[in-house]
Amino acid sequence: MTKAMMCAHVTTACVLIGTPALAQTAAPPETGAYVSLGVGGQPQKRSFGSSGTFTSFNEIGKYQLNQNIGAGFLFDVAGGYRFTKHLSAGVGVWNARSNSAASAAASIPDPVVFGRFANVSAAQDTGLKQSTVGINFFVTYWIPVAQRFDLAVSVGPTIVRTRLDAGSVTVTPSNQKIALTTDSESKTSAKAGNVGVDFSYRVNALCSLGLFARYAGGELDLPAVQRLKVGTVQTGGLIRYRF
Repeated sequence: MTKAMMCAHVTTACVLIGTPALAQTAAPPETGAYVSLGVGGQPQKRSFGSSGTFTSFNEIGKYQLNQNIGAGFLFDVAGGYRFTKHLSAGVGVWNARSNSAASAAASIPDPVVFGRFANVSAAQDTGLKQSTVGINFFVTYWIPVAQRFDLAVSVGPTIVRTRLDAGSVTVTPSNQKIALTTDSESKTSAKAGNVGVDFSYRVNALCSLGLFARYAGGELDLPAVQRLKVGTVQTGGLIRYRF
């Protein structure tokens, strides 16, 4: 069978399968339960730093630490119940994962000459990660835009828990060397929130495909960094199924 014949058969099959679906009404159920799956990312990058002093060779040295958190991958699953044509409530769980990198620099006193310092540095560009899990509680208002399109606006509180591989600087006593070490730190907070919007297309009466954009997150205090912002603007695609 030639490629042209194969393409013709595939096209004919798609038309035959798709024609009944197009003939069906696309109106969704007025009420009932639904679930949705979303995949996307957190495009925003963040950075934080710290500094301090230490004593070496009877003098005061200084160090500075900087850490960057990159954009992340997002996975989301949610469920809810539609009470009326326009109003529903639900809960969703999402996980965002990002890579991180840390670098440190220090000014260390000279062991022989007073007032002379050596500038040393250290870096770790791989292996550091941040993982955040969020639980969104939300109320959603639905707005039919066209025959097959819906706009949904949601808002509510969020519980977030993050785990961060945080870098720290260790200065070897009476030595002109520093070490960049990492420690995994985690914290949970209910002082967070979410607000979002999604635009979906009803493939049929039960299934929709769409795009979403939202802010979900808050601030956490970790031993290595105070008021660390976790979560951010999140965007991606979704599939929603109504029961």
